[in-house]
Amino acid sequence: MSMNRHPPRPLIEAPLQFRTSSGGERAKHNALITCPKCDAPCFIRRSVRVTERVKHIDAHCTNTGCAHTFGLELVFRHSYNPGLIDRPDLDLPVCPRDQVPHVMPPTRDAPDDPDQMTMFDPG
Repeated sequence: MSMNRHPPRPLIEAPLQFRTSSGGERAKHNALITCPKCDAPCFIRRSVRVTERVKHIDAHCTNTGCAHTFGLELVFRHSYNPGLIDRPDLDLPVCPRDQVPHVMPPTRDAPDDPDQMTMFDPG
């Protein structure tokens, strides 16, 4: 009895494209994770929740000349707004009121932000 196997498919070349900025620009320092060796943006390959406050992350540099793989630890720092769910068992620290960042909408006469996406941009 012969097994009908498919021949292996040829490998194709697909250039890596990593874009997180509007306008198709490469992400640099605004990427979630940047490589500590070359500052290129990184992919998150795996993450494991260790506790409610700690997550371990395995990352991979997108720069093929670097190819650094590394582990990170993401740690909860504090809440700006405690939210609507009561979880006293977590004892999450709250940011001091005078240190809470405030994001205000732009005023009507403010100049356009070049990093802001718009759905009305013709180009």
